[in-house]
Amino acid sequence: MSLRNLTAFAPLILARTLIVYRHLLWQMVVRDLTSRFAGTSLGACWGLLQPLILLGLYAFVFSFVYRVRLEGHVGFIPFVFCGLWPWMAFQEACLRSVGVIIENAQLVKRIQFPSELLVIATILSSFLSQGIGFVLFLVGLAVWQGGVSSSSALFLLPVPVVLQLLLAVALGLLLATGNVFLRDVSQLASAGFTMWFFLTPVLYPLEMVPHQLQRLLAWNPMTEIVALYRALILTPGEVSWQWALYPLVLSLLLLGVAHGGFQRCKGYFADYL
Repeated sequence: MSLRNLTAFAPLILARTLIVYRHLLWQMVVRDLTSRFAGTSLGACWGLLQPLILLGLYAFVFSFVYRVRLEGHVGFIPFVFCGLWPWMAFQEACLRSVGVIIENAQLVKRIQFPSELLVIATILSSFLSQGIGFVLFLVGLAVWQGGVSSSSALFLLPVPVVLQLLLAVALGLLLATGNVFLRDVSQLASAGFTMWFFLTPVLYPLEMVPHQLQRLLAWNPMTEIVALYRALILTPGEVSWQWALYPLVLSLLLLGVAHGGFQRCKGYFADYL
C-alpha cells in the first residue's frame, strides 16, 4: 500500500488494529500504569499530587503576586484547572511516547507485532493516570463553589478528550518515529512543549493577549480544545461546537501523515536500535 493510501485511510487502519489487538493493548496499558509508580510509597497518588502542586503554585503566583483578575464570576483556580489538567495529560502522553520505541528495543527487534501499540498504550496510560485526578477535582470543584454549572454538560466532556487523544496519537507516532533516527528529537520535544504550554491560554484568558496575537494563537489546536473544556465545565451556555472542527480536521490529517510515515519507517527500526 502506498504512503498516500496509508495516509488517506490511517484512522480506519488504526481503528482496525486497535480492535484486533484490543486485549494486548489493554495488557500493555495496565502494565504501564502499574510500573510507573512501582517502588514509591505513595504510588498512583503522585498522579494527583503533581498537578495539585503545580495548580497551587500557579494560583499563588497569578492570584496573589500578579493579581490576575478574570471577567465574570469564574474564579482563577477553576479557570486554570480546566486548562492545566488536560494540558498535563496531553503533554505527558506526547513526551512519554517519544522514547517508547527505543525503550522497548528488544521487543521491537524480536517480536513481529504492531509496534504502534507501544505508542498508543503509553498515551492511553497517561490520559488514564491524569484522568483520575481530573475527575476527583471536578467533584471537588462542584462541592467547593459550584464550578460545574451544568451536569448535562459533563456528558459532553468526552468530545475534547477524544480530540486530545487523536492529536496526541498523531504527535506521538511522529515523535517516536523521529526519535529512532535522530535522538535529539527527545530534547527538541521537551523544549517545544514548554513553549507550546505558554502559547496556549492555560494560565491566562485569550482576551488578555493583544488582538494581533490572538489570530496567531487561534492556529494552536490546544487553544480551541482548552476553550471547549472551560466552556463545558464552567459556562456551558457559551459552548461553541465550531471550536471542535479545526482540532478535529488537523488531528485527522496529522494522524494520516504520522501513521503512514510510521508504517513506512518501522521496517528500519531494528537497524537503528
